[in-house]
Amino acid sequence: MGKLVGDLPVLDIARKSYLSEIKLEQEIIRKHIDSLDAVDFDEQEIQKIKSEFIALYQSNNDLEEFCIRHQVNPLNVWYWFKESKVLPQGCAAEIVLEFLMDAFRTILLNDEDGIVPLVVLPGEQRLMDRFEEYCFSKGFSSAQIMQLDGLLGRPLNDYIENHFFKDLSDHLNLFMYLPKTPFIWHLSSGEQQGFEAFVIIYKWNRDSLYKLKSTYISKRTESLQYRSQQISESTTGQAQTEKETIRLQLQEIDLFAKKIDELIAEGYDPKLDDGVGKNIAPLQKKGMLRAEVLKSAQLQKYLNADW
Repeated sequence: MGKLVGDLPVLDIARKSYLSEIKLEQEIIRKHIDSLDAVDFDEQEIQKIKSEFIALYQSNNDLEEFCIRHQVNPLNVWYWFKESKVLPQGCAAEIVLEFLMDAFRTILLNDEDGIVPLVVLPGEQRLMDRFEEYCFSKGFSSAQIMQLDGLLGRPLNDYIENHFFKDLSDHLNLFMYLPKTPFIWHLSSGEQQGFEAFVIIYKWNRDSLYKLKSTYISKRTESLQYRSQQISESTTGQAQTEKETIRLQLQEIDLFAKKIDELIAEGYDPKLDDGVGKNIAPLQKKGMLRAEVLKSAQLQKYLNADW
């Protein structure tokens, strides 16, 4: 309804700046931009629009909706954004998510078996430690890594442990009526976080289950038991709390290991060509994921799939 925002008048300086900085593959687009009427804005109008930049990309307030509401050409918004150097929280969080997706994919693909723990294991680097090394290898400073907390709106470690997997699944769900297809899975023993690990579908197979139990879960159990022995004589409140946490974590890990045994006994044999839905459905059914990926009907469909 109404005039397309791409046809609205444009600031001459915004037009020139855009055409000089952005490589346009189609000449018809350049001609369209050149043909747009010129317009001037008073400083008060500009400041009013700039003041609302921070709300961009929240809910349904994308760039097009923003331009429709203010009746302003997107080229003008692009130019004012460049001037103001403001990054909306919603947009910033999405950019960081995509950066984390790429970083974790690289880390998992470089790992021999594609299994990287989030918890402390003897002889195994946590994902967080590997991520910091990855950032340093790309020229990041410690201060820049710490800035990710502010861009995400929460501590990075908390985001990775409690929000990344769901956000990744939602981000890749381009068609709301189709199943979500995350290529990184967050395996979790439960709320006590006895055992937590990221795996990548490209290296996930039947052998992964055996290695998960014999190596990763075994090491985690030994680590917790050793820590429990270290603090066994301590009577401080902090030690008592830690002892109880370890007890609950060990119980949780034991149940998680039994779920792996059940999967093996049931003949679970994941294959990349079968797709995310069929491979992840048995894990979701047994409650081995940090967040649910498939809806109820989708879960039943893939559990019964025979292709």
